[in-house]
Amino acid sequence: MKRGDGWYRIQNAASGPARVDIYDEIGADPWGGGVSASAFAADLAKVEGDVEVHINSPGGNVFDGLAIYNALASRPGNVTTVVDGLAASAASFVAQAGRSRVISPGAMVMIHDAQGMALGDAATMRETADLLDKASGNLAGIYAAHTGRPAGGWRDAMRAETWYTADEAVEAGLADRLAERPAAKSAAALAAKWAAELRNVAPREDGAPAPAAPPEALTGEEITAVRQLLNAAVDESAWDGPAAMSAASKADDPAAALSAICAGKRDGDPATQAAHALPHHKHQGDPPNRAGVSAALGRIGGTQGLTNKAAAQAHLEAHRGAMGSGSTDDHADLMPAWLTKALTAKEAAGQ
Repeated sequence: MKRGDGWYRIQNAASGPARVDIYDEIGADPWGGGVSASAFAADLAKVEGDVEVHINSPGGNVFDGLAIYNALASRPGNVTTVVDGLAASAASFVAQAGRSRVISPGAMVMIHDAQGMALGDAATMRETADLLDKASGNLAGIYAAHTGRPAGGWRDAMRAETWYTADEAVEAGLADRLAERPAAKSAAALAAKWAAELRNVAPREDGAPAPAAPPEALTGEEITAVRQLLNAAVDESAWDGPAAMSAASKADDPAAALSAICAGKRDGDPATQAAHALPHHKHQGDPPNRAGVSAALGRIGGTQGLTNKAAAQAHLEAHRGAMGSGSTDDHADLMPAWLTKALTAKEAAGQ
């Protein structure tokens, strides 16, 4: 349900807590705005189950604020309050009604003594001052009850009109925790993740190319970053195939090391050089060597006993296409066909 021109809103949810937005002053104003305690309580009573109250308010009428606070604090079920922007004055103690109190990074809380106006003689002024002191004492008691800190300390902070950043609000006990944000994924980070997975994928034994679809949708910026990373991940140093094979044979796990640097497989003991062919990485875990890939592709036709010739060729061609010219330009024409097709399809789909 919605009331007014968005000054507060209560939305039932198909699943999870109903969302309540308090994004205006506390208490109705003469122009039809503000959050009236009577209307708020009536609407809240129609909502069943848990609620999540989002607050961005400069405060307002202390007694309307207390009524809203009590309507939330006495409600059965779970009540979560979330300070999205500002919880000042009356809104600061409304925020204390949550069994779970959350504040968003960058949001703030402000507390101060109760304020009011009076018209009359000196006795009236004194009575008003006494009433304001009583109201401020009540509010200090609310802060104390929810933070475990003495009410006297809260009165001192209120008299000084104290502003709290999100971190300071948590430290002071005015919130339980900062709101959690989904981890941001930059184009470079997502591209690096996929490019790393791509390099580690071996073609299937039937010669089919490596999987073409990334684990997550890529934007145009991410597609470019993938191509740049694939092009950049190249060993441009001089190539020595026998030295690479010799080093792998002396590794702690020769079978794994030989398999990691070679594309070709032959019958035989996998722990010996005889079972492997077409090396193109200098060491296990290294990027492919450009000259090594070219040499391996040139030797496929003359290498005897290969049991995975088609798969080895697809693997090496994928490396060669991904390497491009060795620059960080977007060499789409040098990408292997399966990768170009996948990325082009994503670009066409607007991903």
